[in-house]
Amino acid sequence: MAERDATLDALILKAHARDDRAALVTLYTQAADLAKDVDAECFFLTYAHIFALELDHASQAQLRARLVAYGRE
Repeated sequence: MAERDATLDALILKAHARDDRAALVTLYTQAADLAKDVDAECFFLTYAHIFALELDHASQAQLRARLVAYGRE
């Protein structure tokens, strides 16, 4: 599996600067997918889920299910 890198981190920061919440859902989900451990994965999933809830984004149920699976709802 690839690792999260400075490029993804920079994209997240740029999306925050633009207040591009749809991009933040995608980027935080990608960061979660690339996380090295469960705590980091859940950290990124939480942010992805928050932005998904704010937007009524289609991925909110899937993100919630991932958090629930780790007992992190």
